[in-house]
Amino acid sequence: MQTEIINKVLSVEDRAQKIIRDSERSARDIVTEAQAKANEMVRSSLKGERERQNAVIARAQDDADAQLAEYEASLAGAQRLDPDLLDNVATLIVEKVCMTDFDEGTAQ
Repeated sequence: MQTEIINKVLSVEDRAQKIIRDSERSARDIVTEAQAKANEMVRSSLKGERERQNAVIARAQDDADAQLAEYEASLAGAQRLDPDLLDNVATLIVEKVCMTDFDEGTAQ
């Protein structure tokens, strides 16, 4: 009878050990699966954010290109200075330079 009780106790201990091993294995599997899902979520989030930022950069580049094209077009269509006006401006500059006393740094 004692042998039978001991065998039952040992049998219960074996089952308990098996339950513990199975639980540990299941816990590792659950943690591994959770880590894989978390990694995929992070990768997906990073990919989405990268795509969003690339779209923002592309829009900014397009806006800058449009502004540059507009500015270049405005320069191309700008009026040329009249040669007579250029001569007058050059004459005024020469007169001012000639009136300047460079030793004293003042105009006459």
